[in-house]
Amino acid sequence: MAGRSHFSRITAALLVGSLTLSACESTGTVETTTANLIQGNSAEEQELRRASKAMQKTVLEGIAAGGAAGGLLDLTFGGDDNIGVGIAIGAGAGAAAGTYVAFVQRKYTRRARRLKQVQTDLNRNAMEMEATLAAMNAALRVQKQDLAAVRRKAAQGGATPEELAREAAEAKSNLSQMMLAIDGATKRQAEFTATRDLTKRRQDEVAPIDPELAAMAKRIAEMKAVANDLATSL
Repeated sequence: MAGRSHFSRITAALLVGSLTLSACESTGTVETTTANLIQGNSAEEQELRRASKAMQKTVLEGIAAGGAAGGLLDLTFGGDDNIGVGIAIGAGAGAAAGTYVAFVQRKYTRRARRLKQVQTDLNRNAMEMEATLAAMNAALRVQKQDLAAVRRKAAQGGATPEELAREAAEAKSNLSQMMLAIDGATKRQAEFTATRDLTKRRQDEVAPIDPELAAMAKRIAEMKAVANDLATSL
């Protein structure tokens, strides 16, 4: 409960920060473009934005984006025995196919095939989350170094208020990207959790995907820790 409350405070801090930036822009006190205020251009920040955008895709959208390579990915709903009419969907997989659990349930009639599909998607998702966590850590490291540098410069009388504001704005932007990635990861966690019963032989047994779900929960906790670290640096 305490962790959830702290994370809510991060959200509030971001909202306050965005209002402060709007005020600065309207009075012209920050002598830089809005784009530069909102987004940093380091390789680490660019990779964070890319990873965050990818993590915001639903599980189905991620499958489509990963396998379609710009074309249509055939996520048919015909079932194991090709009964019924398949539906080909592309980047808008979530909207066209409904939920991920519905996709697995309707496409595969056999438990073993359902389990194989879910585990394959869990493994792909785990790699994406690992890459996102690495991007978050890299952005955190660079951002903390930049914040420390500009604050040392300010303490020595060499940094202008505009420089301090610009660095704070970039830090808040990076924190916002981290939170978007965490939100996407949490939604995927819910999607995969909904498939637990489809992977079990009996309702009273432990789901075979529970270890993967536990690993996902650990990764999300690690992502939140990175975001909290950056938040405390602001």
